[in-house]
Amino acid sequence: MGFLFHAFKTGNLPKIARDGLLIIDKRTELGAGKLGEYVNVTGNTVGNTFLACLEHENFQEVFADIRENSPQHKRMIEAADGPPSLADAGALLAQATEQLLAYLSARYDVTVLRAHEIDKIRRLENGGFEIVYHDVNDPTAVSTVSSDTVVMNLGGQQHASEIDQMCRGLQLPPLDASARTYVSDDVLSLTTAQLIAEFKRDFAQRGPRRPNRLTVIGGSHSAFTVVDRLAMELGNEGLDEIVVIHRSQVRLFFETVEEARAHGYEVDEVNDVCPVTKRVNRAGGLRYRAFDIARSIMASGHVPSTKPRVELIASDSSNAARSRARECLRNSIAVIHGAGYGPNMSILVDQRDRPISLQLGQGGVVSDRYGCPFDASGKAVRGLFSFGLGSGFRPDEQIRRETGFEAAFRGRIYGVWAFHHDFGGRVMNGVLEALATIPSGHETAPARYESSVVSDALQQLSACDGPSLVMSPQD
Repeated sequence: MGFLFHAFKTGNLPKIARDGLLIIDKRTELGAGKLGEYVNVTGNTVGNTFLACLEHENFQEVFADIRENSPQHKRMIEAADGPPSLADAGALLAQATEQLLAYLSARYDVTVLRAHEIDKIRRLENGGFEIVYHDVNDPTAVSTVSSDTVVMNLGGQQHASEIDQMCRGLQLPPLDASARTYVSDDVLSLTTAQLIAEFKRDFAQRGPRRPNRLTVIGGSHSAFTVVDRLAMELGNEGLDEIVVIHRSQVRLFFETVEEARAHGYEVDEVNDVCPVTKRVNRAGGLRYRAFDIARSIMASGHVPSTKPRVELIASDSSNAARSRARECLRNSIAVIHGAGYGPNMSILVDQRDRPISLQLGQGGVVSDRYGCPFDASGKAVRGLFSFGLGSGFRPDEQIRRETGFEAAFRGRIYGVWAFHHDFGGRVMNGVLEALATIPSGHETAPARYESSVVSDALQQLSACDGPSLVMSPQD
């Protein structure tokens, strides 16, 4: 919802909602995304980052009650200078989102459709879109609405089926068909009791000569967060060993080059240091709890105060490392995908319902500086914008000039602060530019409702007042 927060605080919401703003979400409660689902997981940023999303003079009236009475806000203030619980962060963002949506719905032409999921986005020949969606409680209740622009708030998703592809990229053989696989979200959303129940029987069945081993593929925050939970919560239940298979160097974040070298960390000042802030691995380095976990493993082979051995294998470093990685994969109870997220896309088609393929880069949709995605032929899909964890924002020339980031960083930029500030502003400017070419109150293509069950709010939309923008948060 960072785009919506940014549009409101900058005073641009009336322009964006001039002919109607429709928000479609498959959840009944908006704002938290997956943050509220994680158990015993802390963030990789400080509490002040989340508090900053609510701080602007235009938010004073909207969020006054939260600042005065919210337990979540109080807990975030207490953790302002350290990493908060992601569950607390999600609860605060959900509370703020609901407050903002209630405020906007009472004052602007804003409609929120909860518990509805988009089936496809149809791009029309002469511009604009048709959005086909259904009620999650009744999949036969299908409706269609027309819109001039669409913002796809792309959540991230992982698929265990991607593990074989990851193995090929690491020059490793695919897993045996009988191998058990998970994604990091599977593990991080389980309670301690559920996590123990998932693996305890396997631990008991292994013979004394075969270590109880779990393997994680990836070197990011999510990978080391999984390692932390496995070691902390399964170490006394029979887990002997955790293997982390990664491609590139495990990068750590430091405030200065001097601090990094004092920790014995080797720094490439050309590629590892942000030219603006002088921080080491500012964008790609592990922070807070993940930093502590990785440092401890590098030094001792263990997560602090836990029993399981943890082995890091940089599979590209040598033939011996690759051979060891193959052996560990072959003899693991389970393999866990911890290598980040891809976009959670709605189906995009043309006016004849032929699929429109979008360019995909490393973990996200490839887009221009406004978040407008490119199709497979390299043409921008005008009026469509991507936003969120699965969007394709990377450090372009302007970002590197103004904000920095180390030269070695080639990944996507994501995070609550970035979505509520830099990228919220970029997408907002793109939407405003697109709407500026469309006359206010124009007559759109008829908004068809192919459902016998249509909410009152939708029945108010006619051929002349279809929304100028549809937002589609996808978790």
